[in-house]
Amino acid sequence: MLLMNNKYDRISEYLNLDKPIIIFDCETTGRAISSDKIINIAYIKIFKRGHIKKDDIMFNPEMRIEAEATAIHGIKNKHVKDKPVFKEKAQELWDIFNSCYYSGFNIANFDLLILRREFIRVGFHFDYDVKDIIDIKKIFDHLSPRTLPLAYLYYCKKELKQANSAMFDAEVSAEILVKQLEKYKEIRNKEFLNKIHDESQYESFNSGNQKFYWVGGEIYFAFSKYKNKSLEWVYKKDREFLEWMLRADFSVDTKNIIRATIDKFKQ
Repeated sequence: MLLMNNKYDRISEYLNLDKPIIIFDCETTGRAISSDKIINIAYIKIFKRGHIKKDDIMFNPEMRIEAEATAIHGIKNKHVKDKPVFKEKAQELWDIFNSCYYSGFNIANFDLLILRREFIRVGFHFDYDVKDIIDIKKIFDHLSPRTLPLAYLYYCKKELKQANSAMFDAEVSAEILVKQLEKYKEIRNKEFLNKIHDESQYESFNSGNQKFYWVGGEIYFAFSKYKNKSLEWVYKKDREFLEWMLRADFSVDTKNIIRATIDKFKQ
């Protein structure tokens, strides 16, 4: 069913859309794009003049959800065991997502990649052009502070108080995108958007700096139960967690950042 909402009218108007835009968010079993799977996808599809279609879908991934992932999104194995598998919804989702613009927070480095991987597994060809991506994290990184809670506070003057969920993040992303389009008239220009989404500027999601972000020279967690806590704070409160990360299956870059922090505060 299509709905009308003036909030989304502005996105369509500011971007002068020639095709629909989908603002979406995925929750997954883990962060490995090649092997992990989607367990929740929520989307808001905006057509011309603000007509929208939205849904929030859960999947049985047919594999265990990592404890680290559950710590972020709160979805447990028991919550998805009776849900449909991705293949059962693949045609419906392909019809919805095909030939659109795509927006959300960090979709260029993760959500679009893992969604394409899911489609490939079940025999669907889902592809997109970098010119179709309007990643609010890319805009935010280019013009403002970082992380979804900081973006929401910066643009919307509100704090995120609700527990993390895919639909909530998609709604928040839509609200931020409206504010960005109001604040930065240059992003209504497709050439500017293409420049900041250039594939050559993409960072690997699995690189160390995707586990952390920097504010004023201080390192903060971008994931886990300590999301948005500084490394110094975690070192002082739960050094065992950092020691566990050094033993676990994290990238060399991530472990180097942890080791450097431990060495720094040991002194």
